[in-house]
Amino acid sequence: MTKIELEPQQAVELLSAASIGKLITGLVHNLNGPLHSLGIEMDVMGFLFSKNQDLDSEFANNFSTRLKRMEEEFDKLNGLIRQTADRAEAFSSPPPALINFNYLIKEELEFLNANLYFKHRVETTLDIDENAKGVKPRSDYLCLSFRWLMQALVEDIERNKIEQLRIKTRGEPEHFVVSFATQASPFSPEILGSTGYEPAEGIIGASDIRSIEILLAISLLKSSGVLFSQNAGNDHSEISLALPYE
Repeated sequence: MTKIELEPQQAVELLSAASIGKLITGLVHNLNGPLHSLGIEMDVMGFLFSKNQDLDSEFANNFSTRLKRMEEEFDKLNGLIRQTADRAEAFSSPPPALINFNYLIKEELEFLNANLYFKHRVETTLDIDENAKGVKPRSDYLCLSFRWLMQALVEDIERNKIEQLRIKTRGEPEHFVVSFATQASPFSPEILGSTGYEPAEGIIGASDIRSIEILLAISLLKSSGVLFSQNAGNDHSEISLALPYE
């Protein structure tokens, strides 16, 4: 893949998204200080409260309940900020010498859940081969394009109200294999059709940004030696990726 063709409106959308991303990166960085201070203040409040035994029981119960809620919400916010910062760093850093895709899948699912990509109830099952070997990336874009693919699959699940997702990994002699399977409802024809995409003469062109995102992810994965296969019917679908170990 050597070239991407964009309409002017598509370029505007991409640049707008990139600008928002830069703003969010700065926001995340600048939130760390205030969040740290807020965490310390809540710890102090909890300590002082525990030392004061003369408070009215009703007031004490209400205060304790509200402080606990504050701490729970603080932990959620702090976790979200941490995950966003880690993801931004992963996007801007060179890939590791060896990629643990089991860990990457778990990390990405945690991020997608925290950022409410799963807006309705999705029963997600992980079937992980913990003994599988790591993958030596053939390109700098392997991790990034894999994350983009997972994001596109989850967005498709949300759009089509798919309620069951099974992610399975297994180590084979020459490849690390990852499969994404749905039950009761299949992935959309757009997603299933895109796995066979081969950019003509190194050019990617699509009618909308969403299509460009998935085609770019698949093109980058294929340029890293990843092989795609699929199996789909009216009530199920499965997309498999075979990643060469090196």
